Amino acid sequence: MRSEVSGIGERLKKAQIGLKDTFAVIDMAFEYQLKEFGDLFPYEVFEGLNELIGRTVHGTRIERFKPQQDRQLFHTFEIHTEGGEILGYLNMIYLRKPLPCYYLVYVEVLPPFRGRGLGNKILKTFKKFAEDEGTVGLLDNIIPSEEPTYDIYTKLGWKGIEELIGDGMVNGDRDYMVFIPSSVKPSDLKDKLLKLLYKVKRKRSVIDMHDNESMVKRTIAEFQSVYDVLEQLFEIELSTGISTPFMRFMFTKFVTKVLGFRRRIATLLGFTGGESLEQISISDRIKDLPIQSYSLWDSKEGQIGMWGEERIVQSLPEGLKRDPTLYIEGLPFYRRPYLIPWVEKRGGNCSLNLKISDLLELDFDPTKLREFRHEGVDYIFERVSPGFLPSVEKKMRFLSKIAESFSERRFHNATVQVNPPLAIIQDRGNLYILRRKVDGIHSEEALDQLRTSLPLKTMNREVGIDRTIVVTINEISKGLMKVFGSGHRKEIEDLAFFVPWDLERNIPKVTVDVKGISLDALWVA
Repeated sequence: MRSEVSGIGERLKKAQIGLKDTFAVIDMAFEYQLKEFGDLFPYEVFEGLNELIGRTVHGTRIERFKPQQDRQLFHTFEIHTEGGEILGYLNMIYLRKPLPCYYLVYVEVLPPFRGRGLGNKILKTFKKFAEDEGTVGLLDNIIPSEEPTYDIYTKLGWKGIEELIGDGMVNGDRDYMVFIPSSVKPSDLKDKLLKLLYKVKRKRSVIDMHDNESMVKRTIAEFQSVYDVLEQLFEIELSTGISTPFMRFMFTKFVTKVLGFRRRIATLLGFTGGESLEQISISDRIKDLPIQSYSLWDSKEGQIGMWGEERIVQSLPEGLKRDPTLYIEGLPFYRRPYLIPWVEKRGGNCSLNLKISDLLELDFDPTKLREFRHEGVDYIFERVSPGFLPSVEKKMRFLSKIAESFSERRFHNATVQVNPPLAIIQDRGNLYILRRKVDGIHSEEALDQLRTSLPLKTMNREVGIDRTIVVTINEISKGLMKVFGSGHRKEIEDLAFFVPWDLERNIPKVTVDVKGISLDALWVA
């Protein structure tokens, strides 16, 4: 791992790649593996990079931009380096009534530069701006209370809105904070703040829509920049036709991140595709590369982590225990509805030798899910980023609680069955989760099949299977909230639901009776 890190570090230096693009490439390639170098600063393995960050931060300046026709609707502060790179920004929208106010929509500093005072610097700039303009500041402090930066606003004179309008008037909006410049002494402040809060909440969906558009546009530009850097870094290999595993890994990682982002933005409020990811032009020589979707490198040589249900772990094949990554990555793909038509179009030959063009055609990476039959039982291996390990372990504990509380309950006639991880394997910078293969598919894939697959659309239109799925899942989620409370909201929102499905015929398994359509069971994972 260190040699690969050093190698890419040397290339970045020789190519004189900018600091922002350097971090984007490093983080994309190595992600959470950098944390495994012990107590070192994560990027210390790149000689001199820590000092370069310090010098860069010291030379930053804040630039302000007003809304223009060819730009977003936000007023913006940006943190610029001496070379013109943007390390962070503050988006805000101006509200003239009931009193002049700038509502801070979003404040962000790029991860490698956090903890170095840039967030404080941009907020100090806003404070001076608000004082000079004589305008109020308003924001929704979404920083978790346990974060070290939670009180960054209070130290700069921001106050919780309940301090100014009274605790009984907040109505659950305790996270809103207000900055009142010393030059501003409006009459009827409490009444005007209440009206201001109501106005912001009423405009919230429109504000979020514009914020989403801004984020998508910025992210697409960042993707294009990273792609250009990758082509520059591997120009020798690409021009000579040398295909190294590391180069393939870097381009595969890039493409899977682009595809993942495309799926996420499809659900964004107000996003209509105006900023298309098709703007990122991937050349044919990259599309023709074989994929390398899993890591072959690790900072802890020879160390394999394997834990879970003792009986399951102990019974795993010896070949899997010796070299988990190569064993699991050699298993057959999970034949899900998204994959089967593509395989059939290729004559039923689901080759393991996929190219990057195949990922772009499929719109997802099928190698992340592998089927595993062991001792007469069907299982699924899922490959996830090692950074998800804490959340996986947290989910395991929560699923155990669900199993205890919901084993006898029914929701629209459906039972709730838990499908927890049975084993977790960490090897070569990869994390694999072993679960039983259930007789169903993910709810999102089920809904998509019902609404887009020609054979299923008519059936769904007539009986409303998609509505039954949505209503049942919503009822289960409400039941979970009632039992576990808002303190577990994040865990509940992160749950995955699986719907009974006949994979061979690609049709849902439902019960039809005089009462209508219902599901016999849903699996939670």
